[in-house]
Amino acid sequence: MRYRAFLSYSHHDAHWARWLLRKLESYRVPSRLVGTPGRDGPIPARLGAMFRDRDELPTAGDLSGTIRDALSESTSLVIICSPNAARSQWVDAEVRAFLEQGRGDRVFCFIVDGDPTVDSCFPPATIEQGREPLAADARKTGDGKERAFLKLVAGMLGVGFDALAQREVQRRHRRLAWVAAASVAGMAIASTLAVAAYVARNDAQRRQAQAEDLLGFMLGDLRQKLTTVGRLDLMRTVDDKATTYFATLEPRDLNDRALQEQARSLTGIGQVRLEEGNDAEAMRAFREAHARTSALYERKPREGQRLFDRAQAEYWIGYVAWQQDRLDDAERWLTRYRDSALQLAAMDRGNFDWQKEVAYGHHNLAVLQEARGKHAEAETAMKRELSLFRRWMEQRPTDNQTRFEAAATLSWLGTTAEKQSRFEESEAWFTEALRELTQLRKADAANAVWREEWLDTQLLLTDAHSKAGHFAQAHDTAEASNREADALVKHDPTNRKWKATQGIARYWRARLASTGSPKAAVPIANEAEGMLAAAHAAEPKDAQVNTWLERTHALQKELAQPAMAAAR
Repeated sequence: MRYRAFLSYSHHDAHWARWLLRKLESYRVPSRLVGTPGRDGPIPARLGAMFRDRDELPTAGDLSGTIRDALSESTSLVIICSPNAARSQWVDAEVRAFLEQGRGDRVFCFIVDGDPTVDSCFPPATIEQGREPLAADARKTGDGKERAFLKLVAGMLGVGFDALAQREVQRRHRRLAWVAAASVAGMAIASTLAVAAYVARNDAQRRQAQAEDLLGFMLGDLRQKLTTVGRLDLMRTVDDKATTYFATLEPRDLNDRALQEQARSLTGIGQVRLEEGNDAEAMRAFREAHARTSALYERKPREGQRLFDRAQAEYWIGYVAWQQDRLDDAERWLTRYRDSALQLAAMDRGNFDWQKEVAYGHHNLAVLQEARGKHAEAETAMKRELSLFRRWMEQRPTDNQTRFEAAATLSWLGTTAEKQSRFEESEAWFTEALRELTQLRKADAANAVWREEWLDTQLLLTDAHSKAGHFAQAHDTAEASNREADALVKHDPTNRKWKATQGIARYWRARLASTGSPKAAVPIANEAEGMLAAAHAAEPKDAQVNTWLERTHALQKELAQPAMAAAR
């Protein structure tokens, strides 16, 4: 099977889908379970690729070929269950299509909202004909997010929940568990570790192994209690104690296992602190993680995964420095990340994920340089990224995600050229991006994400044509934008983003009409104003909507001027 799981969800629960996708794709199976018998043969170290569809259901209610292919190529179906999902025709259609393949035992429900006792969160297909769905309850009143996640993984792997929970020491994002255990270690066995640091290495390793076994024993009970009572304040305190404790340890005195788990724990702490807006503590945690991943890499520099882990720490340090407006430090660390990615890619040319790290490295530096006003350096980095995507598209002509990312890079270059008033160059970049997106639409005409990007790029190209003085071409792309915007809004009248984009498309129709037929432009401008005003009322803090509403108001005033009125 190509995918370990297909994630089915209502677009109202997209934030849950993003969270679960990140958790599943970054999850590392405990080493003691790797290779042991599982539901689908020997248990792998990673769960593998997941499929998360971001489209909406076509008007006819039929699933696209891409979706059906992904369902047939997925080992399991994971449904994010909520009242939204229960009402979603799209989710129910995906469930039915999967069940038609005779794999009802591979359907897993992940409850995020609603009351399962009254069937208010399950899609109809999951409970018809007396079916009792296998469910992990992520609600606070249920298992909680982390415990529910482990239950889901246990079901997908075909192992007992207890077996997985007890060996959860090695999961990369298991923040609270390791942090809590490390805190207990700092308080309960600090003297043991302190002595071990100064005795013979063999004795230190023996004592450390004993300490790790003790941590594993304490791990499950403490973690469960903290999660159950929802003591987030206590978790933050534990984070602080663990970070302080880790800082007292000398990486060279720790074995590989301890370094790996501490690095992952510290990375998790850094991400939590970053989400809280505590950049200083996030930086502290990421630097400690970098010290440990560097020590691990120095011990075995031929192991690519160790270099990958170090590169991630370099990225996070650079990112936090950027958030702190320390742009020189940010550039230094993001350059190190890019260089590590180049080294990583050279270690295994067949690992496409590692190859893409190079593109991400160039991209980060390009965006940073653009923010610093260094347009030439930014374009150089982005063109290097584009050259990689072009080569990959030749090597992987059916890889639509790579083509989609290439189109985004082309669009970025178009925007950068436009900012520097290089309008004809901007037209060329947007045109090439549009060509790639058009090819994607031919591959799957129902893909709403690709349709939306195609529409956005048409509008960008309209703007570039207009600024270059190519009004005939601008008129053509504006009309194409309006047709697509109308079709999308007809498809889903509740989609605020599409309705706002429809207003922008109407603005361009009015703007271009105003040069030749001011009278005809007036009602079109009024229509655009109504659409954008409604979008503003729904999302008053949306900067893009506010900008286009102001432009529309300016156009209306322009059309009301005496000279324009006379022309009417």
